[in-house]
Amino acid sequence: MTHTNRLAKETSPYLLQHQHNPVDWYPWGEEAFERARRENKPIFLSVGYSTCYWCHVMERQCFEVEPIAALMSRLFVCIKVDREERPDVDQLYMSAIQIISRQGGWPMSVWLTPDRRPFYGGTYYPPTDMQGRPGFPRVCNAIDDAWRNRSGEVTESADQIASMLQRLARPSTPNETLRIEPAFIGSLVDRSVADYEPHFGGFGHAPKFPRQTALELLLTYLHSDLDEKETGGRTPKAKVRAMLLHTLDAMMHGGIRDHLGGGFHRYSTDAKWLVPHFEIMLYDNAMLLVCYAEAYRLTGDARYAQVSRDIADFVLREMTSPEGAFYTAFDAEVDHQEGLNYLWTPAEVEAVLGPDDARRFNRVYGLDRGPNFADPHHGSGVADKNILFVAEPNVPGATSALLDAELQAMRLKLREHRATRKQPLLDTKVLTSWNALMIRGLAVAGRVLEESRYTDAAAKAATHLLSYHATDDGGLYRTSRDGVKKYRAFLDDYAFLAWALTDLAVATQDPRWTTEAKRLVDVMTDRFGDEVTGGFYFTDRLADDLFIRQKTAQDSPLPSGNAAAAMALTALSMTFPSLTDAAQRTIAVFSQGVVEHGEAMGSMVQAALLSLLKDGPFAINAEVVDDTPPAPTTQSLVEAARDAVATTAAWTSAKELRVEMTIRDGWHVNAGVVPAGSGLIPTTLVVEPTALVAGIGYPPGEPFQPDPSLPEVRVYGGRTEIIVHWHDAPPDPAQVRVRLSYQPCNASACLPPVTAVLTPEGGRK
Repeated sequence: MTHTNRLAKETSPYLLQHQHNPVDWYPWGEEAFERARRENKPIFLSVGYSTCYWCHVMERQCFEVEPIAALMSRLFVCIKVDREERPDVDQLYMSAIQIISRQGGWPMSVWLTPDRRPFYGGTYYPPTDMQGRPGFPRVCNAIDDAWRNRSGEVTESADQIASMLQRLARPSTPNETLRIEPAFIGSLVDRSVADYEPHFGGFGHAPKFPRQTALELLLTYLHSDLDEKETGGRTPKAKVRAMLLHTLDAMMHGGIRDHLGGGFHRYSTDAKWLVPHFEIMLYDNAMLLVCYAEAYRLTGDARYAQVSRDIADFVLREMTSPEGAFYTAFDAEVDHQEGLNYLWTPAEVEAVLGPDDARRFNRVYGLDRGPNFADPHHGSGVADKNILFVAEPNVPGATSALLDAELQAMRLKLREHRATRKQPLLDTKVLTSWNALMIRGLAVAGRVLEESRYTDAAAKAATHLLSYHATDDGGLYRTSRDGVKKYRAFLDDYAFLAWALTDLAVATQDPRWTTEAKRLVDVMTDRFGDEVTGGFYFTDRLADDLFIRQKTAQDSPLPSGNAAAAMALTALSMTFPSLTDAAQRTIAVFSQGVVEHGEAMGSMVQAALLSLLKDGPFAINAEVVDDTPPAPTTQSLVEAARDAVATTAAWTSAKELRVEMTIRDGWHVNAGVVPAGSGLIPTTLVVEPTALVAGIGYPPGEPFQPDPSLPEVRVYGGRTEIIVHWHDAPPDPAQVRVRLSYQPCNASACLPPVTAVLTPEGGRK
């Protein structure tokens, strides 16, 4: 008889995927916590989502295997969480995993004390030792041994990680008064494009993510009337524009785009945007819809309008509920094979189109160049199928392959044939925040493209959320599926929806959306706002099942909730001027984080830019943010981070400055560029006055790979120099300021990031 566990009572497709595992799974909740306390057992927390390929792999290899499941159930209280339903749980423990392993991802596997403090974890574990990576049973037995025989070490690890999480959950205090002005924005735009990849477009190296928050920041900057002389940036607007359009072109022509369906896959596994990770997420497409629509508004290029329409039509056709809400995601696999539904051979294309049309189609979409995809997990490893990509962007008789009517007809035929294949799983959860992003995308596209059906769809979805996801006390639910609504909404849900409604109000000229947005920000302020310092916590004031209430503003693939809140408040302040202060206080709270890690906070930089454009420059004083001293244990970690690296700055000539890091044995810091989506913090140098700086030379670093199953990163160790080159010698070298941000790590964990403020030595030579 098929085993059934407690997850059978859940509505999440991800949890239901695990309802027949022989593991004694619990959902997140007091029943599991009470058992862990009563039996003094560690909690094994497994977090994933329904369309996650490696989540499926670990389930098949470990959770469905009777002996492994029995071991798990005997040693631990086992909890399954859908990260999309409970982003608060995912966010907190992913921060812990990044501290422990220096990497993040799903499935997330983390072990907790009965009071839910993490002490060990990682991501995917194989069933047996493999390529230097310990097998899951061996890890389970080692953790059990430590729990029973070395409890002091476990407690010390849990204390240390909890202290670091407390530190990371609170914004950094500004070192000095900051000013949100054009030059500040210009320096942040420079940093945002610093890792532009000129060969194939995009930012960072493989795997390549679209980085929509960065793209939208650049679009907002290019649309603005900020004068380049005011911004003082090293990167002219024309160059920023070229980088942006090169990236948009590369993505829309690459295999990351589903050329038959119109949507985009999650990311590209290679540098060329050719081989995607085949998941299709609602949020990616919502944000790219905004980017391509705004690119059309910027350039008038009809190709961008077509890509926007294709995204919108795909979502309305394949990811929309009868009530007008939007579903969450398509899986990456079919029959355990990644991308199977999206792959073609020339013979298959010819069978659908006939020889003449197939010959043309195969030339344009690269099938005549030979197979370009080999299943990484099955088969011989030899490429035998094709991912469609635009090999010939320009075709005779048309400006672009994307606009050619004959090719459009061919794509439609192939899409209709593809629909007869077995389809990937569609996760039919409705998430408030992700729906809000699509409402915003459709509102922006409808306005820019003058397509009323898109604004109508946005209005229908907004009406559904505001009624069906409304709680009795005036708040919002996070999620619904099959008639069941669950969980109090989080900051993202309120902030994204309020932000979306401000765009819907502009698109429709209907004031009711402004009224609804104002009501939402009032509820958001009451339940999530920090009355003392400004800004917003991720969980509401009634939340009691996490040991930390986080207040952060770094983007994930999604904009941060605080940045979205600031942008919603800024937009609403045009009607309700009193909200200007709340918007600027939110930006102020995270201003030091922007100074230190602005390239990871594109949405907050965009919020600052929008506030600047509306209300002009404003100052941020150190005392406006939380100056509560950190807990002693946390302070000791910060001091340890500072002690791990000695820093100096010295002039080597009138137009060259050397910043030197001497890193203690056993420690290293991440190089100036880190893999996109890794959660790692790069070494970053900010020098003022920015306008005179010609370039900053970061060394490439040495390869570092603590675990063979994880991507290689580059790090600095020992003595490292960063060289600053100047266009012109600074007129007063005493006024030069250097801020060096870095995060010391060893082979197993990282200390909190710190910023050293340096005064260059030696005057000018």
